[in-house]
Amino acid sequence: MPGFTESNITHDFPDNNFFRFADCSGFRKLSGANFKEMDACWHEHGSNTYWLIELKDFTANLDAGNPIESRVWDIVKKAVDSLQMFLSAKHNYSYSVNEMLPCMPVVPGGLTNFKVFTIVHCPSEKKADIQHLHNSFRAKFLPYARLFGITNYGVLEHTQAMRLVPQNIVR
Repeated sequence: MPGFTESNITHDFPDNNFFRFADCSGFRKLSGANFKEMDACWHEHGSNTYWLIELKDFTANLDAGNPIESRVWDIVKKAVDSLQMFLSAKHNYSYSVNEMLPCMPVVPGGLTNFKVFTIVHCPSEKKADIQHLHNSFRAKFLPYARLFGITNYGVLEHTQAMRLVPQNIVR
């Protein structure tokens, strides 16, 4: 199965319908201007759903030098910028046609759903902090979720994601 490991989290996708914006030259050309991306995107064909997944390793102190709220805004920015790239591809804007579409295994259409999650690897004594990250992310991302009709989004602790993300994608 195709996949990768990052932030002490391994992904094994059941098919080739996944990609990483970081591997896409079109994204790399934009990324120098504070443009961000989610770490993995996988299209679940049966439900016409794109999973946008960010991976974080907070093995070190969760608050060390970077307050939780700052981390949450970074996660929100990654999700919003990723959604903008999908929207541009959906509408066949010239940059996306030339630079982004070649990276996407499936171009989103009007009925494509999105699920947006950050998966955090952390020591067991920090797992309670993940709920704070989750609640803060959901509050800040809510306007975007409404605009894009996204009902499934949040922050999951690594072992929780292993149970909740389908098809054993998270290991």
